Amino acid sequence: MKKLILTSLVVVGLFTACSDKKEEVKQEATKTQATHETKMQEHKEAMKTQTKEVAAKVETKKEEIKTEVKKAVEKVETKVVQHKEEMKTEAKEVMAKVQTKANTAKEELSGKKLFATCAGCHGLNGEKKALGQSAVIQGWDVAKLEKALHGYKDGSYGGAMKGVMKGQAARLDDAKITAIAKYISSL
Repeated sequence: MKKLILTSLVVVGLFTACSDKKEEVKQEATKTQATHETKMQEHKEAMKTQTKEVAAKVETKKEEIKTEVKKAVEKVETKVVQHKEEMKTEAKEVMAKVQTKANTAKEELSGKKLFATCAGCHGLNGEKKALGQSAVIQGWDVAKLEKALHGYKDGSYGGAMKGVMKGQAARLDDAKITAIAKYISSL
């Protein structure tokens, strides 16, 4: 019986020791879990802080990019406006040249057409003395021809042919006199 009591005491002692060990392990597990949860919370906080920092950097970069894009757009718009103005100026210059050439061609055509009535007496190239009495007009400059035609028109110029030329010059206005004078000077 002693054996039985002794065995019982040993079993009770073992249960008590196991119970204490179990409590110790339980407390250790609770501490480890608390430490783990604290570390997890710290890690979460660190991640939040890093995320905020990255978001702030991204926002700053976004603003820098917006500013650079805005500057680039302004440069392009300025160049477009400059190019547009250059094109307008160039177009005006081209149009002016075309108009000048058209006017010159019109004057020449007008002068040539007007000279057709003169060619009967002065020759196709102004190389004849009209009716064998006047000067050859080929080679005269514009100013001399205009002066002569205006003089015939108002009666202040001319010799033997004054009467014939007065009637011819009377039908010419200033623009026609200039046109015919330019044409004759080009012969």
